[in-house]
Amino acid sequence: MIILLILPWHTTDRSYRSRLSTLLSYAPITIGSLAAIIEKARPSYRIDTVDEMSQKVDFEKSYDIVMITSITSTVNHGYEIAQRFREKGAYVCMGGYHVKYNPDEALLHADTVFIGPGEYTIPAFLKDFEEGTPKRRYEDTCVRGCDIPAPDRNRISLKNYFKYPAVLANPGCPNRCSFCTISDMWQDATARPAENVIEEIRSLKKKIIIFYDPNFFGNRDYSIKLMKALIPLNIRWAGSATVDVGFDEELLNLAEKSGCNGLLFGLESLNQTALKRAGKDFNRTEHYKEAIDNIKKHGIMVNGCFVLGMDGDTEEDLIKLPERVNELGLNLARFAILTPVPGTRLYRKMDEEGRITDKNWEDYTQHKAVFLPEGMSPERLEEIYRYVWKETYTFKNIFKRVKMITSKGLTAKLMGFSTNLGFKYLGID
Repeated sequence: MIILLILPWHTTDRSYRSRLSTLLSYAPITIGSLAAIIEKARPSYRIDTVDEMSQKVDFEKSYDIVMITSITSTVNHGYEIAQRFREKGAYVCMGGYHVKYNPDEALLHADTVFIGPGEYTIPAFLKDFEEGTPKRRYEDTCVRGCDIPAPDRNRISLKNYFKYPAVLANPGCPNRCSFCTISDMWQDATARPAENVIEEIRSLKKKIIIFYDPNFFGNRDYSIKLMKALIPLNIRWAGSATVDVGFDEELLNLAEKSGCNGLLFGLESLNQTALKRAGKDFNRTEHYKEAIDNIKKHGIMVNGCFVLGMDGDTEEDLIKLPERVNELGLNLARFAILTPVPGTRLYRKMDEEGRITDKNWEDYTQHKAVFLPEGMSPERLEEIYRYVWKETYTFKNIFKRVKMITSKGLTAKLMGFSTNLGFKYLGID
């Protein structure tokens, strides 16, 4: 049995990557994780993989099964790939965030869809396929951490990506922000055993790693156990968290001791009303500055992420973001336009209100306004978005942020400068 795994990228997605910003993007572990699931279930199968950010699909080859995983902005291209392989006689499966929320749409283009994580659904499908009785849908949300395999790194292309490897320890998040699909996708998942994560990190033989966990400290007890186990490895690591960790000295001390070099926080907005309406009012804007200062005292660089166009945001709020980024003392800042994923509660709400203005999935890149924001036009939101990126990443502001890096050593400042420079040339124009 020969299987092809594909991670599609449309030309519109690749167009946002400049030479510098591409090298600051971490390689997705999706293909490697899917390969590991199949290898465990069916060791005798041959597996080919394609990540279109750096590889091309060879439509001349024949495959028994083709599996495509897509996000919304790439799904139309995924459908095109599916059609071409179905015409050649391959059995096509599709999965990913977009497919989870829009399985009926995906079934117009695929023979089978996977709804949710694939740890259990893919082995069940392979068994049914061998017996000649594959189902149209396979669905699961409850994944035990002990059943999440380490990705097959040989299947992950690093071309056009940052070379630091990514590791997933805990895929879940206890929060339920209205614009986020991660907590829903992995709503019942549990963390991988800490010893399995440590074993994987040891095998990498790298001194810098990235945790792909959506909320590294989401399970406090687990994060403590994992960080204590990281200390003897003498590595540097970065991850994502909620900003309230800035008031937990035990976690910050352990993060510092275990080698934490940087944390990404979803600050989202500086308007408390907007945060409340998005279901993220556990973020308190009046506490951002204190939390960030506390985190930086432990030598940890802070990357603040903002979502522009949430209900409650005003033009004045958004235009002031470059100034506020400096006032907060952030070392790095990222911006995205609110993008309701089709099929989610947020999308359905906006669609019922007549606020979805664009249903071309290729535009759902987080760089375009596909809905009618409150108090401004989609075009005005896009204009402000471009202004915020440009003003935040003037060389004057870049040097201000680099000076505020508290991590020890020249390497941290050089990394901070190169990352800021990469974001300056993100290619949003």
